[in-house]
Amino acid sequence: MEKLLCPSMMCADYGRLAEEIKALDEAGVDIFHCDIMDGTFVPNITMGLMDLKTIRKYTKKPVDVHLMIEDPDRWAPEYAKLGAASISFHMGATHAPVRLARQLRDMGCKACFAVRPAEPVEPIFDILDEFDMVLIMTVEPGFGGQTFIPASLEKIAQLRALADELGTETIIEVDGGISSHNAHEVFGAGAD
Repeated sequence: MEKLLCPSMMCADYGRLAEEIKALDEAGVDIFHCDIMDGTFVPNITMGLMDLKTIRKYTKKPVDVHLMIEDPDRWAPEYAKLGAASISFHMGATHAPVRLARQLRDMGCKACFAVRPAEPVEPIFDILDEFDMVLIMTVEPGFGGQTFIPASLEKIAQLRALADELGTETIIEVDGGISSHNAHEVFGAGAD
């Protein structure tokens, strides 16, 4: 699979959002990544439904939504209705991860599982085929600008090996502290 670049819109200048989306589109990014935080699941508040609606207005490229919120079972379908191409949610926040993944897929949205740095990746192994993508967090979710946690590389490699062994087409997305200094290591470990 080709390697994809997905800049976080959390880092955008909201006063110039349309211009920044256009510039990223022209620069050739593949997917726009939106970090949705509710101040409860993580200690920060960022974007919401209206922000996704605005971003969708300015680009035809896919928008990937990462829900760092309480009750994704309730809110994830709303983001899918607004045109999210993929939605990531955390196991600890959902009541029924497989049911939610199937609901999102039925709505034409990729279902994605998010793993925080301190969480093991093994719990998803038995249900990996229910998800299109796994999001490996390489910083503690909640704030931008954090330093990449190198131990995450082993988790990426472990997940890639399992996906390859099972023959799934699981996309591995990596979020947090990625730069030109470490992107080659992240891709080398098996990230997409």
